[in-house]
Amino acid sequence: MNQFLPSRFVENVERLALGIEPMDAVRARPLSYQLQVEHEAALSGLPRPPIERHTSNRYALRYQPGVKTPIELRFFDTANRIYKPERDRRRIVPRRLRIPIMTLTDVETEELDEAQAANKTVKDFRRRIRRPVFFPGAAYDFSATDTGLRGRVTRGGNPMRWARVVAVLDGTTVVVGRAHGDDRGEFLLLINSAVTTGGATPNPLRIQVTVAGPDTAPTPADPDQPKRDPLWDLPLEIMAAPGVNDPVATGEQDPDQPPGQEYTATFTRIVEFTVGKCLSGLEDFEIT
Repeated sequence: MNQFLPSRFVENVERLALGIEPMDAVRARPLSYQLQVEHEAALSGLPRPPIERHTSNRYALRYQPGVKTPIELRFFDTANRIYKPERDRRRIVPRRLRIPIMTLTDVETEELDEAQAANKTVKDFRRRIRRPVFFPGAAYDFSATDTGLRGRVTRGGNPMRWARVVAVLDGTTVVVGRAHGDDRGEFLLLINSAVTTGGATPNPLRIQVTVAGPDTAPTPADPDQPKRDPLWDLPLEIMAAPGVNDPVATGEQDPDQPPGQEYTATFTRIVEFTVGKCLSGLEDFEIT
């Protein structure tokens, strides 16, 4: 039975289940780098519905057999569809997201609601679009006059993977920058340009830099897991329901972790930034 055309026509309707537009955390606009998007279960060898990349650097998942809610996706920056550390371009830091999506039944029900079809269809279509934010990696392309910091987070003298970094203007509660640490414990923190321009900007600029990590270091399920899966401990971030403001998507909320691995271990240091320069070579941020 056709939904839109007379029965004498053969009808094939394909609907968008999830649209993804990656965003650049620094520039607050769509990300220019092409990413790889992989189902979390891809390592099991089980078939999964394809995530289609468009030339606009947007990604789409259509309703089809195997599409369930929520879905878990990995986003990373390599030339291969399977993540390999030696192929990582390091322009952005990988993320692992659990994304709730609308069911096909919900979408079809809304489309058939003739009384409000003109308004509701548009609204629900927008609810199927997600814009997760991605943070600079070591090779991120930025201006030589940007104000920033290249740093490293350690735990027990070893690099601490997947740290979170927040920069707050000293003496205030104003957040002026965020960063994600990578698998080597390294991060690139770029300070909001709105804070570092104008004649009234102090130089040096005193900023509280706080790094955070899980309360206890995650342990692999078996000794070979890190070799099989280099992203085995990439934190799972659970996004909000469709249509809800989402601090997880924007990277403002720390990842949800199993008990004992919440991101509650922190270390704060006052750093004097030089306006128009990216600092490097500072002492590591050590989380105990």
